[in-house]
Amino acid sequence: MMKAFTITIALLLAAPSFASDWPEIEFPDTAKVEVVADNMRYQGYPMKTWLVEDKQSQMMLASFFKQQWQNSSDRFDAQMFNGDYIINSLQDPYLLTARISQNYDHVVAYVGITKNVEQAESNNVNSSQFPVPTGTTVISDIESTDLYKQARTLVMNNPKSLSANYHYFRRYFQQRGWVENSAMLDSQAGKAVLQMSQGTNLIDISFNRKKSKTFIVANQVMEGL
Repeated sequence: MMKAFTITIALLLAAPSFASDWPEIEFPDTAKVEVVADNMRYQGYPMKTWLVEDKQSQMMLASFFKQQWQNSSDRFDAQMFNGDYIINSLQDPYLLTARISQNYDHVVAYVGITKNVEQAESNNVNSSQFPVPTGTTVISDIESTDLYKQARTLVMNNPKSLSANYHYFRRYFQQRGWVENSAMLDSQAGKAVLQMSQGTNLIDISFNRKKSKTFIVANQVMEGL
C-alpha cells in the first residue's frame, strides 16, 4: 500500500506560479513522512519538499521511486553520488527529485518537486545577496514564505579556516547593528555556532570543518512580513 499526498497550493496574486496542478507524490505505507516546506523557492523556483524516513533499505526505497516516476518521465536519471542514491525525473514543467541516504538502521530521503517557471518570472524573485567570504561556493539557497515570516537557508563551503569564517560573519552582522545572542567557537573540535538578532529578525549559523574545507549552514528568519 502507499501513502498519497496530493499537492495543493493556494492561488496567491503575488505568486501566480504556484498553481493547483502539481503532481501527486506517493510514499511507501511503511514510511514516516514530514512536510519540510509547501511554499518554498529554490534559487528562485517554486518548490515543495518532504522528509521521508523508512526502515527498508536504500535500494528498496530507490526502487519504489524509480518504479513510480520512470515511465512518466520526459528525462530520467538515477545514480549513486557520495553514498547517496539520487533520482531525477523531469516531468515537464516539473522536476521530481529524491536523495536517499543510509543512516544506520534506517534510510532518510529528501523528496522534492521544483517547477520550472518562465525566466522573466524567476528574475523578479527577491534574491538579495547574502554576505559570503571570498572563495565561497554556495551549494544551495532555499527560501520559504508563509503569512507571518520569511525564511532562508543557505549551505556553503570554502577553504578558509573555521576561525576566519566565524569572525567574518560575526563582524559583518555586528557592524550592521545585529546583537549576538549566543556564540561558540571550538577550533579543536572543528565546530562553531553563532546566533544573532536584529529586532524580530534572527539568524543561526553553524560551521563545521571537514577535509580542508569549512561548511557553513545559515538559517535566517524574518518575522512580520
